[in-house]
Amino acid sequence: MHQAKDRLLAAKLMADHVADPNTTPLLIFPEGTCVNNEYCVMFKRGAFDMGATVHPVAIKYNKIFVDAFWNSKRMSFTQHLGRLMSSWAVVCDVYFLEPQTRLDDESVDEFAARVQAMIAKQAKLRVVPWDGYLKYYNLGEKHPGLIEKRRKVFADQLKSCLPPGGTAGSSNSGGSKQEETAAAATAGTKGSKKAV
Repeated sequence: MHQAKDRLLAAKLMADHVADPNTTPLLIFPEGTCVNNEYCVMFKRGAFDMGATVHPVAIKYNKIFVDAFWNSKRMSFTQHLGRLMSSWAVVCDVYFLEPQTRLDDESVDEFAARVQAMIAKQAKLRVVPWDGYLKYYNLGEKHPGLIEKRRKVFADQLKSCLPPGGTAGSSNSGGSKQEETAAAATAGTKGSKKAV
């Protein structure tokens, strides 16, 4: 409930700011999150839904001294900030691209995708169709049955590789030498190879 109100308020404040010719330009990072400098994730549509001219800027960090990407699952922001501040330099290439306006026959999503493609091409990033907040999404918590279902599919695939009538490496008193060798090869366990 609060998120919806916050988004509406943010959209109104941005639209008011853009409509006023006396204000400074508004800087927006349309991905809405930190990404790893290899991919360009889905753009949020808010920046492209205001009827304003967009001035795309592509930023590509160089990891020569430090990786500017903050992986919040691996370190706190304080640790990341300390690493950045103690680095000799943070190096990045900044490309100012041609201003873009939404075309008459273009939807907001198509406009965002076009600008995203321009930025990704200039910064040599791969465009991916997912939201940047996917890294915070706990699939097991939201869909507990889905993980177990995928585990079962994987286990069934593994079982199909085993010989019929047992598990790999188990002794089969009625089996031939070739069957035992095939079972040992399938098992692939460390240090337990059978002699032929």
